[in-house]
Amino acid sequence: MLRILVATLSILLLAGSGRAQVDAQGHWNQEYDPHVAALGLAAGYTSGTGLALRWPAFPQTMVGVAGGAWGRSDELDWNFGVEAHYVLRQSGRTRVFLGPGMGVYSDHDADDTNVNASFDVGFEHLLQPRLSVKADIGFTYLGDDDAVYPIPQIAVYYYF
Repeated sequence: MLRILVATLSILLLAGSGRAQVDAQGHWNQEYDPHVAALGLAAGYTSGTGLALRWPAFPQTMVGVAGGAWGRSDELDWNFGVEAHYVLRQSGRTRVFLGPGMGVYSDHDADDTNVNASFDVGFEHLLQPRLSVKADIGFTYLGDDDAVYPIPQIAVYYYF
């Protein structure tokens, strides 16, 4: 997960540099190009870690799913996450949202599957006309620890 976070931050730094004009970067409320669905990478305990999809499900509500699998066939770990975000404010290139998330993670070492649930507060920002970054803090119930912690999550999306 640390590798995914470092790679994501590197992509953000490279993508965000050299672009200073707001008009050249587009915005969420443009009518000619509404940014409908997105594909990207996510890292989080409830959003899922791996490939991610994001789309508007209802007015003011974004839904995302993410997941992945890694390891050898006899030691395969996997995860899947789903989240729904109600957009509180969408202005210019920034969205502010809140909403629930749930993730399921397998652990082949413990021969166990953990279910995590959270309530997220965060933002999504357009770095370029189609490239965005989503960051949030999830007040997360970790099923394997039976405890609640504030845990950050991050994702990078390319909108179609």
